[in-house]
Amino acid sequence: MGISSEKEADAPPSARLGGFLTGVWLTQCVDSALHLAQPLLMAKISGSLGGAAFFSAFDTGVHMLGTFLGGWPTERFGARRVLVAATFLRGVALAGLPIAMICGFLSLWWAMGCYTIEALIRGFVDASVHTVPLELARHRSTELDRINSRYEFIFDLGGVVGPLMLGGLMIWSDKIIPHIIIPIGFALSAVAYFFIPKARAGFSDAKLAKSHGGTWNGVKHVFTNPPLLITCLGLMSFNIYPLRKLLSAFFAKGLLHKSASVGQIGSAFALGGVVGALIYARTKHLDSGFKWVVIGSVGTFLLAIGWLPSNLWIMTVAVFLFAVANVCARLMLTRKRQELTPLAHAGGVTSASQFGVNAVSVLIKTLVGTAFAIGLSTYGAFAVVGGVLGILGLGQLVLAKYIPGLGKENPKEA
Repeated sequence: MGISSEKEADAPPSARLGGFLTGVWLTQCVDSALHLAQPLLMAKISGSLGGAAFFSAFDTGVHMLGTFLGGWPTERFGARRVLVAATFLRGVALAGLPIAMICGFLSLWWAMGCYTIEALIRGFVDASVHTVPLELARHRSTELDRINSRYEFIFDLGGVVGPLMLGGLMIWSDKIIPHIIIPIGFALSAVAYFFIPKARAGFSDAKLAKSHGGTWNGVKHVFTNPPLLITCLGLMSFNIYPLRKLLSAFFAKGLLHKSASVGQIGSAFALGGVVGALIYARTKHLDSGFKWVVIGSVGTFLLAIGWLPSNLWIMTVAVFLFAVANVCARLMLTRKRQELTPLAHAGGVTSASQFGVNAVSVLIKTLVGTAFAIGLSTYGAFAVVGGVLGILGLGQLVLAKYIPGLGKENPKEA
């Protein structure tokens, strides 16, 4: 069993998750559609797949900055308040796209501006939404697993619906419709997040008073806590999931020459995540987590070679199995990070960890952009991407041997 700094007898009842999970589902429905629509729109306006990939890397870099800045307000005002406000503002930023389309002044720079503002705000969402489980569950392992697995299940369920919705809209409706639905979805998500239960002020314990130190204090705490540092490095190595938007869009457009197929591939990523979350939720977690990291690395290798036959159905199966394995590994590492995070540094440590996770995403997306921009054929570019994923899978296998020693000490609460 994992670390628990709380006595079970004093533990509060399980938190109500209706508002949180509804908001997550709505957000992911439109977010997954956004992450597939964005590279397609940018590729269309710029006329370059490589340019779209580079902008996606830049977008994630801005997201990283937002995640870093989001640590302090998350600790100062609470994850729930920041989540509500930031989610609503994402919708406001993206509303500029359909307005520009309707009024006839959409340009590359305008689209880049809207997506850049949204990416910065998304960082605040990232910092706050991943802090909510720790605020609600504190360090109760069973409750953390309950919230995390349900979050991942609903998150990926929304990821199944979003790409299918986008694919259907691209086939049956005007191209502007997805860009109208996305900001409306974020506004509805903000309303749902408003019903997340409020965290008890100060957690009713003077030792757990919030530090409001922000992300920098979180970074310092991570580097002074080796088990927490290893866990954060593990989460960074498994942050391949965001590649689903680029790989789905580029495989459909570059190898299959059927942009509408992006919905099927994107949904396979998400459906695998749903199955992975169900498997994890129904599995006893008495081991160190070594097996989950190994399983996750196998998934990475599958993604590295799944594109080779250039067949829609084979790629769909490969990304499904990758997502199953990847989600199980990430859920285990997420729980360990939460157990090892002092409540006084909940927002800062979470923001620091997510900052590192997004840094890996920027690096990988930059490599993808380079592969597609240096004049290689589409097959050659995918070969480079597959090679990078293979190296990452080997790194995950090396990391696995360090997992057994984690989680043997209580986190310091002050």
